[in-house]
Amino acid sequence: MESKEIIAQLLKQGAKKVDNLVIRSVTVTPQQEYVRLGITLDSPVDGYQQNHETLEYESAKVNVIFVSAFSVAARLRDMEEVAFAANHLLSNPEGLGIILSRAKINIIQEHVAKGTEYSNPFSSDNSVTKTFDHDAIINHIVSITLSEFGLKRLDKLADKMMGF
Repeated sequence: MESKEIIAQLLKQGAKKVDNLVIRSVTVTPQQEYVRLGITLDSPVDGYQQNHETLEYESAKVNVIFVSAFSVAARLRDMEEVAFAANHLLSNPEGLGIILSRAKINIIQEHVAKGTEYSNPFSSDNSVTKTFDHDAIINHIVSITLSEFGLKRLDKLADKMMGF
């Protein structure tokens, strides 16, 4: 299924679209099976955070969302001026923090209820599922507009990749 169809389906099922968020910073954290990006936004979005006293997750406005480097690379592959660098950035994810600096993103927030078996709708492998032990909001980046700074760094990356 194409990304546009998946987005339409998610919105039809009650997901929320949030546009024009600006990335302030990106923290790259390797996990066992993927690389997680902690993206700090310029304005808060709906999310969940853990109460430090009760250890329960509570609905809150948050400025940090978490996505996989692979999902960001998939969006970059869809962009003419960036597609050439997507695999390189996936192999060197620290570069994503530089390229995405001050970028504007649009996200889809998919609510997942506690105990629900979840499968990433953008994944080609629907057999990979996760069951959350608390309500969660899954953030899907659906579009990226790089900042002038990010585009300049991308030009330098292109030069380096070509040996200049």
